[in-house]
Amino acid sequence: MKKSFSSPRLSFLALAASLALAGCGGFNGASEATYDASYTHPIAVEQDVPTLTIAASRAKSGLTGEDRQAINAFAAAYKDRGHGPLNVSTPSGSANTTTAMNVLVEVRDLLADKGISGDNINYTPYRASGADTDAPLILSYKRYVAKASACGDWSSNLAYDPSNGTPPNFGCATQNNLAAMIADPADLVTPRNMTPSDALRRGEVFGKYRKGEITATQRDDHDSAAVSEVNK
Repeated sequence: MKKSFSSPRLSFLALAASLALAGCGGFNGASEATYDASYTHPIAVEQDVPTLTIAASRAKSGLTGEDRQAINAFAAAYKDRGHGPLNVSTPSGSANTTTAMNVLVEVRDLLADKGISGDNINYTPYRASGADTDAPLILSYKRYVAKASACGDWSSNLAYDPSNGTPPNFGCATQNNLAAMIADPADLVTPRNMTPSDALRRGEVFGKYRKGEITATQRDDHDSAAVSEVNK
């Protein structure tokens, strides 16, 4: 004869199951299971405007070696993380206007040598005092910087935590390291456009595929990933 559980037995099992589920909900429940450091220690992305001032005093005949080094470094930084045009502001109405224009020509040529010209440069004048004999040229561009929240919150007692939750500093160092390592923080605001595909390589691979040939790149002994041949 088939045996069946009595009513008290079923009630006990139901009670045990409900207690187990309640324990799971209170101990590392849904809020802890979905924990993400990006919510408690978010990375803020802000706009920044780096500037470079190039002296253009009336006694100056052209760019100095130090000026050229500074412009080269500024141009490299712009190409790495700059967004929008590189702005070159020249003084207008000052006593050194002629010198500033001569310096501007050299700045323009130097930027062109670095691959920055045309629509990538925005030339704008700014009003300077007529008595100013040293009004400089000002180079600037827009970039993005990433900053994470500050670490060091030791308010919780790490030695006693019945809920087995995450401490306030959890993930903070990782977020700060990530903010420091991002090549261009603008990628956190919006993704970059895809670069064009290699049409020549794609055509070559399709051609081999249609002919039934091997499409993989041929390798020789110099392409081996083996570090040592001692065990061979």
